[in-house]
Amino acid sequence: MKPLLAIMPPFWPKTPPLGIGYLQAFLAKNNIDCDMLDLNNLFYNLASGELKKSWLISCNTFLEENIYDLIQKNHSEEFKKIVDTLLGYKIIGFSCFKSNIHSTLQLTKLLKSRNKGIKIILGGPETTREYFKKSCDIKDFADFIVIGEGEKSLLSYIKNPSAKNRIALFSELDNLDKLPFPVYKGVDISLYQRKNSVSILFSRGCVRKCNFCSERLLYKKFRVRPAENVIEEIRHHRSKNKTDYFIFHDSLINGDPKKLEELCDKIIENFGSVKWEAQIAIHNGMPQTLLKKMKKSGCYNLFVGLESGCSRTLKNMNKGFTPQNAMNFFKKLNAAGLFFGISVIIGYPGETESDFRESMNFIIKNKPFIPKIEQVNTFTYYDGTTVDKKANKNALKRLDIFIKEIKSNGFKYTNAFLGNLIEKTV
Repeated sequence: MKPLLAIMPPFWPKTPPLGIGYLQAFLAKNNIDCDMLDLNNLFYNLASGELKKSWLISCNTFLEENIYDLIQKNHSEEFKKIVDTLLGYKIIGFSCFKSNIHSTLQLTKLLKSRNKGIKIILGGPETTREYFKKSCDIKDFADFIVIGEGEKSLLSYIKNPSAKNRIALFSELDNLDKLPFPVYKGVDISLYQRKNSVSILFSRGCVRKCNFCSERLLYKKFRVRPAENVIEEIRHHRSKNKTDYFIFHDSLINGDPKKLEELCDKIIENFGSVKWEAQIAIHNGMPQTLLKKMKKSGCYNLFVGLESGCSRTLKNMNKGFTPQNAMNFFKKLNAAGLFFGISVIIGYPGETESDFRESMNFIIKNKPFIPKIEQVNTFTYYDGTTVDKKANKNALKRLDIFIKEIKSNGFKYTNAFLGNLIEKTV
């Protein structure tokens, strides 16, 4: 009997889920045929227009806590069919995020009550957060829990589900040289709203050690896929799925500038250019020739984690650069014709009123070199990080001041990403 990989709502519904796509491809390479079921996309497509709008709101606590009941109430027949389908599998792996952990655990509880012999695997970023939180809450819902990267651990468990070990800790691939890319077997790509876009990865892990960041906790090592493998993936999606836009989900696309340059060269050589976007770290060691190649290869947007324009706050964050380094980098991006937006954190632990004003004034002063404010949020604590849990008590007030200032100064901004990490209860 084939195992199943699934993801529950709510989660980003507009493109296929990258994580379980990689797991499905890895199992296939190891001669294990595995089904994939995107319950998030299925129920999103069934939802009303109003609910769809709510689905796209980040940190929507009300929806996260109530979506399981809503889909049962609004789509009872479809839900019953899904449960019957799931009960036909012996092993099911769920991809867990903060947004969907509540609904995932509710469903696993139901499945276990109906079939005590079914094997449930939980993995994904949320299981790692639970590990760092030192929580035991999820262990009662699963037969096997994966902390960190999933390929090796999932394969091992599927081959021997009777193994006594119930948890896998950061069992990572040595490298990504032969990692197969997702082809989403059995998934109808046309059911996703962004039919011309696909998520993609060039690397896993991060070379930076920002004190507040949770992404660096997901992997122990930084590894990069071979450029040829990425080219093969781009070719596959362009040919089979008519994909025009490629969204890199790396923590930073320039963790290894030399390999990034090789990728750009290969894109130019094979396609002339393809439309791609990514997150990039402020890195003044990147030559202008590389930035120009990024533009030539088709890079149309970059997300830059500035976080602060205050030198003291940047040092406390362990960002690895100064405000002047940041401005030099912004000028280089502009000179290469690369469009980008920055993210900003307000109320970082220890931030004084003077620090806040220094950061805000730095950004306003350098508006000619900052094309867009992409995201602004108050400090959010993530389990496993070393920073103080408490944000500055004036964070929300300062957030309001900052937003008013960027609007009055004519900055471009993404309205949906202004305070999007603040939990919403309605």
